Amino acid sequence: MTVNLKEFDWEQIKQTFWDLFIQITTIPAHISGGKEIDLTQETLWLLIANIAFWLLTAIMVRFILMLLWKTISVFR
Repeated sequence: MTVNLKEFDWEQIKQTFWDLFIQITTIPAHISGGKEIDLTQETLWLLIANIAFWLLTAIMVRFILMLLWKTISVFR
């Protein structure tokens, strides 16, 4: 089986990746101290905010799975 790389729509793949990864595009004024920050203009802050978002999401999912595992093990 041979995969032809020209068959992939790389622009669509890139856009889908960014749509999935970039969840936070602005920091509201009530969080940032009175001024709304547009993260699309601040690329470093955009990267930091989204890494923090996904890290916290992963930690919450791990915590939920640990609770589920402990609950299941109690009822065995």
